[in-house]
Amino acid sequence: MKTLKVVAISDTHNRHKELTIPECDILIHAGDYSFKGYDGEVKRFYSWLNKQPAKYKISIQGNHELGWESNPKGCKKIAMKECPDVILLDNEEVVIEGVKIYGFAETPWFYDWAFNRARSKAESEKYHVPLMKDNTDRIPKDVNILVTHGPPYGILDELLYVNGDPKGQFVGCEDLLKRVIEVKPDVHIFGHIHCGYGEKHIEGTSYYNASICDEMYSASNEVTVIDYLTDDD
Repeated sequence: MKTLKVVAISDTHNRHKELTIPECDILIHAGDYSFKGYDGEVKRFYSWLNKQPAKYKISIQGNHELGWESNPKGCKKIAMKECPDVILLDNEEVVIEGVKIYGFAETPWFYDWAFNRARSKAESEKYHVPLMKDNTDRIPKDVNILVTHGPPYGILDELLYVNGDPKGQFVGCEDLLKRVIEVKPDVHIFGHIHCGYGEKHIEGTSYYNASICDEMYSASNEVTVIDYLTDDD
């Protein structure tokens, strides 16, 4: 048995330079490092990421990365140039020191941003986007650490204030919750809902909303540090 030190962050929204990242085995960013995800923001973020004291660096996109969604090849080229060892997960898995990590950006339809998917067939037809279930069904059964931009329904996903919307809305993904309950990852890391920052431990899965920014886009939350115990010697 050994312990991997995992540092998780999300929703930094160009505030990444205000963070102090401790030395770690794995640094995971769960999306929304930018406001619009165009070339300059991509370059600045991945240049910063390249300098961080982590053995492995994992990044997924978020709903603010509009530029990445419209030009994935170009943005990926920029990211890889600035941070050559970054692991970019796009509905993909990677195994690091015996730990399977799977990640994706897609979230249920939310204010017409990037990587939006539909909760239902009716919504799919209305917005002309695929179903969210297409993404959640692909999560492998043997995943150890799941990284998604958005939260599962009812877990660290409550809106407290967004542009005057009523308080107390749960906006996480129902399909994601069902799949997480099925596969039971050890750890599920996400962000997206800033005011959901924190952690919960439910039936063997540890959930972390790692949002750094609050609702006013101030970098007010601490980085999330996870000591992950592996089976490897």
